[in-house]
Amino acid sequence: MLAVYITLMVCTMAPVIALQAGADASVLIWLVFALVIVKAVLLVDHFMEMRKAPPGWRFAAQAWAPVIVSALAVIHWVN
Repeated sequence: MLAVYITLMVCTMAPVIALQAGADASVLIWLVFALVIVKAVLLVDHFMEMRKAPPGWRFAAQAWAPVIVSALAVIHWVN
């Protein structure tokens, strides 16, 4: 469980560190999109305890993040 907490903290700090290192805004957007998916999977599996849930329920709980991130990525890419 400690590894999950540390991973979530790193995922939260990574965009701030990248911004302070001088990363471009476009890189930061894609970094945040990727980290949202990683954090969502960790939250669903570990804190919602869906690891042992039936596959359909687990997929439904984890699928929202890639769907939302994909929609936002398309909007960002079009604009």
